[in-house]
Amino acid sequence: VKELIGESDVVFQPNAGPQEEFLSAPEQDVLYGGAAGGGKSFALLADPLRYCHNPNHRGLLLRRTLDELTELISKSKQLYPKAFPGATFRESKSTWVFPSGATIWFSYLDKDKDVTRYQGQAFSYIAFDELTQHPTPFVFNYLRSRLRTTDPDLPIYMRATTNPGSSGHSWVKRMFIDPAPAGRAFDATDIDTGDVLTYPQSHPKAGQALFQRRFIPAKLYDNPY
Repeated sequence: VKELIGESDVVFQPNAGPQEEFLSAPEQDVLYGGAAGGGKSFALLADPLRYCHNPNHRGLLLRRTLDELTELISKSKQLYPKAFPGATFRESKSTWVFPSGATIWFSYLDKDKDVTRYQGQAFSYIAFDELTQHPTPFVFNYLRSRLRTTDPDLPIYMRATTNPGSSGHSWVKRMFIDPAPAGRAFDATDIDTGDVLTYPQSHPKAGQALFQRRFIPAKLYDNPY
């Protein structure tokens, strides 16, 4: 955001430490988790803006319920028009449209079956706010199939934030926390077997790790505000 709008008009600057690490992380999957009040949700709003100058950028930000989604949208209205003058929010579709043509869709997934609304869609950026509210990894894994782009200048990312606990604590812990120490990148693994996920034998990269993950812990004192 700072690079796009100039030094004198910065509308968001990450807190030094975990929030800054989250916003600059290069790994495909990153979980930013820990204490409430650490600035996680606001970082998740700011993160997809880094590619909104690209017309092919398609972002998807998710909450579990409609009420929680409404709160996230309200926060986005404080940030997005300032970061990108001319950005407009289409209420009927819960979608931000940026001057470049890039979009960020705000949606919710109350039940696993709701993932069918994303069939046929493609996104370069998918993010879950409060990932452990999902009791199983089904929706996270399904939406990975929607993560793709044909633009070589547009990386693909999955991001998530969460507080400890809730019904999905166990699978999120196996996916992001158990495989490696906090803050360290690691090759993505199968959460049931612990095996590294690799390209199939028919692929030119056969045997290589599909992508990397990382867990970034958040604490209340990370956020001076």
